[in-house]
Amino acid sequence: FSYSNTGFNVLELLVEEVTGRDFAEYMSHEVLLPLGMRHSTLVWSKNLQPAVPFGYDLCCRPIPVYVYPDKASGGLFATVKDMATFVTAGMTNFSGKGRKVLDAQSIHQLYTPVVKISGFYGLAFDAYGLGHFIEKLPDGLKAVSHGGQGSGWMTHFYSVPETGDGVVVLTNSQRSWPFFAQILKDWAEWNGFPAVGMARILQGQRALWGFITLLLLVSLWQSWRLARGLLSGKRRFALRTGQNMFLRATQGGFSLFLASGLLWAINQDYLFLSAVFPIASGWLGVSILLTACVLLFSVLFPYNNFKRRNSK
Repeated sequence: FSYSNTGFNVLELLVEEVTGRDFAEYMSHEVLLPLGMRHSTLVWSKNLQPAVPFGYDLCCRPIPVYVYPDKASGGLFATVKDMATFVTAGMTNFSGKGRKVLDAQSIHQLYTPVVKISGFYGLAFDAYGLGHFIEKLPDGLKAVSHGGQGSGWMTHFYSVPETGDGVVVLTNSQRSWPFFAQILKDWAEWNGFPAVGMARILQGQRALWGFITLLLLVSLWQSWRLARGLLSGKRRFALRTGQNMFLRATQGGFSLFLASGLLWAINQDYLFLSAVFPIASGWLGVSILLTACVLLFSVLFPYNNFKRRNSK
């Protein structure tokens, strides 16, 4: 498994090559309209109803509607009702809409594991089928899901086809990962399902907040020690003298490492950690900066080891 928008764009070209039709037109007549998704399209128009709202990026800056040159990997404009229609079309025991496009056996193939997932996505999902993430719930039920994010928006759907339960969440913000996790956690509890994999984002968020709190407490404690040493005269500015030169060199190196890492992160156009933990990641940056500064001041203002000479 490897995340690849390009793979879906190749499929778009393949559909056009095989059918001799424009991809958007083909999808509209062969998939969307047969399913009853009449408010969905792969062709942008300012007259879409309901109107597409502005999106908001990780820094909460508004972004006008962004139209991708390719369509298959993220060019669908749809309402939440139409997306719910799409999700129910895959519940063959409860709906016959999907059979207007694929037979029941083909729909089940979509939800059949093809490859096991490792890495970050493996924390939330067990396998990947044909265009669907697959999760085996502790009670033996199979859940399927997929989502997406782009310039100013994030979406996700989660479905348990065997029970006929599903949820669709569309947002116009790139800061929605924790929101999705909370919605799915509450939805699962409401339906009596075991905890879903994406709820681990909330566990990760709590762990990150704990780490941030620890960093801040240690930094504040060391700041207090620095202030007390400076006021008492036990610490003073020194570069080549002072106690524990090896410790000071280590502290200085670690301070530079933290500062350079933080500078690198700030200059990235997109950082996955910031997307998954949009609020906590900001505080993580603050705590890392404070830690780097405290370490640097500890190096520059060490405990002095100068002995005063007695005058006679």
